[in-house]
Amino acid sequence: MLTPRQTASQGINGHLSNAHGHRSTTATSATRPDGQLRLPKELLIRLTDQCQVPPATLPFLHQVLELYAERTPGLHTVVEGVMRPGYMGLTPGETLGHDHFAFRTFGVPGLGISSLERILLPLGYQRVEDPGAPLTFPAKKLVATWFMAKDPRVRAVLPRVFVSEIQVEKLSPAAREIILGTTGWAAGAGEAVQVQVLTALLTGTAPWPRPTLEQYELLLKESEYAAWVLAHGYSLNHTALALHRLPGVGPSLDMDGFVRQLSGAGMAMNAEGGLVKVSPDGLLLQCSVVADRRPFEFSCGQQQDIAAAYVEFVKRLRLPRFAHLKDEELREEHLRDGFEVGNADRIFESTTLAATGAGSK
Repeated sequence: MLTPRQTASQGINGHLSNAHGHRSTTATSATRPDGQLRLPKELLIRLTDQCQVPPATLPFLHQVLELYAERTPGLHTVVEGVMRPGYMGLTPGETLGHDHFAFRTFGVPGLGISSLERILLPLGYQRVEDPGAPLTFPAKKLVATWFMAKDPRVRAVLPRVFVSEIQVEKLSPAAREIILGTTGWAAGAGEAVQVQVLTALLTGTAPWPRPTLEQYELLLKESEYAAWVLAHGYSLNHTALALHRLPGVGPSLDMDGFVRQLSGAGMAMNAEGGLVKVSPDGLLLQCSVVADRRPFEFSCGQQQDIAAAYVEFVKRLRLPRFAHLKDEELREEHLRDGFEVGNADRIFESTTLAATGAGSK
């Protein structure tokens, strides 16, 4: 189980807590005006006053999570049907950990990965330039990279952010025409783009007009990813819960057994490449449920259920050089970091399966 760093007060689930009497700081935006919680309390992100992050970071992350929770019924099934009954040995104030958030974008001038980078850097994040970045997915015509907190003390608390973009120039002329016709305003728009992107993130919308059903279906035939972005814009595609931070189980959690519990709770699983996706080094284990299908109203007035968001689960194992450590001595920096193209390629299928109906419950 993850233990505290010496420089910050961390709970046993990898979160910073008030174990040493420091006042815990949590964004208050997780509550509606009527006082009801939109986001399950276990998914809040908590920091102590010791941790140096910009004041807007937690409110921003919680707002993104709230909007995601509102349109992802599967998230509530996960928390209420699996996590609370089976894994929630949490003390007051402790929460589940978010391994990473994932966003999708169009790779066009003014938008793409760089548009999110301009938002994340002032919030205390930095782009990771490791040997595997940018990650490439040739068959899907995608590239991706990821960001982590600048402050090492909060990297076990703030989620990594995985951002991908579709290489629009590699799509068919018809697909390019649709995408460029809706995003052309961003080229050369300067600061106006950043305002539009930030607004889209905080409202869970797209910074372009709603597409017609015909446009959506044309893109869907060529690239489910592109169709998803056209409809959902900068909405959070998924959060990945950090199973290695679960109190009481963490490093010893059986992923196959966990998948069986998800299935038992009625969740349709992404079985592409196996129910549990394993990196070549065997140290990164991932699984995901099939995305929820939600009603979407197109600009033509027609409404149709389309693939929306989903939940992923990650277990990071210890690096070989830390094999001598006891489970209770493990901290986040002792575990396998980063992402794996093979795993991520299959996780992308969580929305494809929902869009095609192949993952229906």
